Amino acid sequence: MMAFGLIAGPAFSQEILTPFGTTQESPVRKGVAEARFLPFFDDFSHSNIYPDSTKWTDNNVLVNDGFPLCPPNRNGATFDVLDANGKVYSYAISNAFVAEHLTSVRIRLDSIMEPEPRALTPADSVYLSFYYQPQGNGNTPEAQDSLVLQFGTTTERQEFLFLDYQNYSIADIFAEMQVDTLFPGDTVWASVGCQPGLYTLVTDTLTPDMEGDIAVPCDSVFTTVADTTWYHIWSVPGQPLDSFMMQNDGRFFKQVMIPITDLKFFRDDFYFRFYNYASIVNSSLPSNRSNEDNWSIDVVYLNINRTANDTDYPMLSFAGQKPSFFKRYQSIPYRQYRVNPNAAMRESLEVGITNLDGIDHEANYYYTVQQVGGGQHYTRTLDPVTIRPYKTHGYLNCPEFGESPACPYVGELFAMSMWYDSVSYQISHYLYDSTANPPLLDSMVYRIGMYNYYAYDDGIPELGYGLSNAGGKFAVKFDINDYDTIQGVQLLFNHTLNDANNKYFDIVVWKDENGKPGDELYRLEGQRPQWQDQIYRFSYYRFNKTIALAGTFYIGIEQSNDALINIGFDTSIDNSQYNYYNYNGSWQPSNMPGSLMIRPVVGASYYIGIEENGPSTGSGTFMIYPNPVSNELHIEGDIQSGQVSIFDLMGRKVYAGEYQTVIPVDHLTDGIYLLSVTTEKGQVINQKFIIRK
Repeated sequence: MMAFGLIAGPAFSQEILTPFGTTQESPVRKGVAEARFLPFFDDFSHSNIYPDSTKWTDNNVLVNDGFPLCPPNRNGATFDVLDANGKVYSYAISNAFVAEHLTSVRIRLDSIMEPEPRALTPADSVYLSFYYQPQGNGNTPEAQDSLVLQFGTTTERQEFLFLDYQNYSIADIFAEMQVDTLFPGDTVWASVGCQPGLYTLVTDTLTPDMEGDIAVPCDSVFTTVADTTWYHIWSVPGQPLDSFMMQNDGRFFKQVMIPITDLKFFRDDFYFRFYNYASIVNSSLPSNRSNEDNWSIDVVYLNINRTANDTDYPMLSFAGQKPSFFKRYQSIPYRQYRVNPNAAMRESLEVGITNLDGIDHEANYYYTVQQVGGGQHYTRTLDPVTIRPYKTHGYLNCPEFGESPACPYVGELFAMSMWYDSVSYQISHYLYDSTANPPLLDSMVYRIGMYNYYAYDDGIPELGYGLSNAGGKFAVKFDINDYDTIQGVQLLFNHTLNDANNKYFDIVVWKDENGKPGDELYRLEGQRPQWQDQIYRFSYYRFNKTIALAGTFYIGIEQSNDALINIGFDTSIDNSQYNYYNYNGSWQPSNMPGSLMIRPVVGASYYIGIEENGPSTGSGTFMIYPNPVSNELHIEGDIQSGQVSIFDLMGRKVYAGEYQTVIPVDHLTDGIYLLSVTTEKGQVINQKFIIRK
């Protein structure tokens, strides 16, 4: 009515490794961080998976401790070819393309506020420094790939978005304009409170007795647009890690010092960003086109009063990966651990420790072990030790005899209780020099658990594994200390471009025959890769019958075609002595250093990562009935208040609420569940129950 104004990694025989690909949900950035004054510092040790949103504006890079090899401290930021959802970029090609960015928040490079406000100039000797490493435990960036640093300045402008309209009834318009008729071409405009000069044109003949509304423009709506001009500052071409180290005096990471001397950067809207050029293998190998060309950066530091020789930072730090207490596995079922705990436990830990300062520090170290929901607790304290600077000595070494913070002894075996299905422990490491001014302190806190699965891997797949021929098989060796049953297996598959590795395969369990896979025990046919909606989440393949075993067995995959299956491969932990492959009818030990991400699930039920505590004593005990239950689950005990959660067999939370003595469960399907009660004092008590209707 109206008109108005995977290039593939190294391969031997028929084994193939490709770079890792994950799936993850991108977290929502909650608002825009305020502009930061100097100093700017991030060593990524307090982030996990995603960069700190108070320091960085994007979240595509992966913060982790798996890809960086011997970094200056714990965690690094890894660049790859994965988008914010963990999939290979849809526009990824075999020629170099810009893959992802890590962009700082806005930085006030015009002034500082302490010790008193004043303007900044190039005379203040401003430097940006960072460490970088190509490849690490991941894939080698080729010479055509590169890591780039840019500086940016931003100009804000107002950009028109749309016109804001208001509706007026035809009767009100005639009353306002005091006319008898409106003809095509006449103008109608809003009255009080609207922007002058905005109007609409009448296209039909209108009279006061007509019904209806007319939309009339009232205001122009604008948005503030920031136009950032980026300037190339530094870049380095891709190369293998061993070549990089030869050029870097054997060091795993190289530090870069960038002076900021150009006046155009000394303003209140300064930014800097890293990005990577990457490339994937050509389309003739579609199932190999996974993550590629890894770079990691660490210890990013921007501040005044620095020089080209100011390569130090007063910091004692734990570095690299979290140390495991287990000798062979990263995780072992608690029931199997109890059979032979001495064989399961390491004699000493492997702890990465660095001194990023330019002088020696006499440091103290201790660690604590606290059973979650249990009674075991101990502390192991070591004598002070001198830690030399990282830039000249690297990591703290172990002595020829005895222990040090780099290799402390395991103080005790984990407690053994027949009441528990699974246990977990909080491990806390502490490092400090109280004589420094200010004192230097670092901590590393993590949890390890013994649930109902075996794992050789640490949960981070730096590469992908598969065979290049149809009918190829690969398997992993496991040893069960006592009679048990296998219910299924957890597998982690990498994403490839357009998920070209979504091919059929069989899961197979073999007996042992003279140290290699022998007779077939079980086969689950016609499976395909499954991907979860969160990073580092395994998919569970449930067997259609229970397999009873004791001693040595092998579990793995037989491929249905020659497309790479691209299962996760952890290169940071070498368990290749337990990996086997078969492409011509004969089983061979694997040539690839690393751990296949295959986790057999044992025992009578399936719970992953949930502490299944046994009977509790003292305050906070309870019992549940009936069990099995169909409609309402009753809780009886001395708990007064708290939180209640129910988990299904896949570890998914299916109920959450305040503590009450009657829990409705009629909406849940038949099966085994775990009830978890967290009391007002923080005690966690778990019990299994069955729903049967």
